[in-house]
Amino acid sequence: MRNDQTASDDTDSSSPPDCPRCGERVAFVTVTGPMTASASPCGCTVPPNLVQREE
Repeated sequence: MRNDQTASDDTDSSSPPDCPRCGERVAFVTVTGPMTASASPCGCTVPPNLVQREE
């Protein structure tokens, strides 16, 4: 960890993202097509790349 980085920065990077439409925390994203996805539990339509898989 860099000296200017706080522990909360590490926590924020691993926490679930907020839905860009309603602001609710996203538990998972269901991709329904190449350009469409649904956030859960809110059900909003979101971009499929809202959550990136770490490799």
